[in-house]
Amino acid sequence: MRLLKARRGRRWLGRLASLVLLTVVTAAVLRLGGAEWVGGQVSAVMERAYALSAHAGFQVREVLVVGRARTTQEEVRRALGAVAGSPILAVDIRAARTRIEALPWVQQAEVERALPDVLVVRLVERKKLAVWDQGRDFAVIDSTGHTIAGLDPRAFADLPVVRGAGAAVAAPAMFTMLGKEPDLAGRVTGLTFVSGRRWNVHLDWRIEIKLPEEGTEAAWARLAQIDRERRLLDGEIAHIDMRFDGRMVLRMSGNETAERS
Repeated sequence: MRLLKARRGRRWLGRLASLVLLTVVTAAVLRLGGAEWVGGQVSAVMERAYALSAHAGFQVREVLVVGRARTTQEEVRRALGAVAGSPILAVDIRAARTRIEALPWVQQAEVERALPDVLVVRLVERKKLAVWDQGRDFAVIDSTGHTIAGLDPRAFADLPVVRGAGAAVAAPAMFTMLGKEPDLAGRVTGLTFVSGRRWNVHLDWRIEIKLPEEGTEAAWARLAQIDRERRLLDGEIAHIDMRFDGRMVLRMSGNETAERS
């Protein structure tokens, strides 16, 4: 076993030495060439250098993808553009990262070489947040408010719907605030951004809550506290207007109106 490890170690050192020598020779040749010669010869010299490096063992044998959930392995491989057996040193890391980050579910990507023969791709995928109602069209947005391209919104009927001009951009911060009261946040089925200033929150597809422009978080916390104490939202309420300081105007499903302080 020790003999086998020693042979593997010598093999790796031999490959590394070959690579260093190849790099030095290539750089020297390029420095000796004039400007006119370099323009036509660099590509051929580099191709030869890459071929020699692959022969020395520096070739793609494995692609390791970390952080993948919705993005498929095949999508990553196609975007990476490196086929098995190709020179690993010839992979354009920056271009590969750009192509991978163009995939629908990918928010951020890192690509690196684990020499001699492994490419490692680390992904941060987008987190779906809501369906954005744009009037005529619908789109799925992520936790940064950006549209996730290529998705059919009809496949995400479990997501809340956001409406109103500027709603997609403003929604992430609003959902973060709503999440401070998880019992109520779990019942949110929609948000409407009104005049770019305040929000109406829709619960269980049947209750509309008009939150104030100022003191939004305090109003939401107050509603959650009242619901915990009195189970207010389990009744036949259709609308709750909290835009008035210290008061809540309730409208029942039968159009009856009540006021609470």
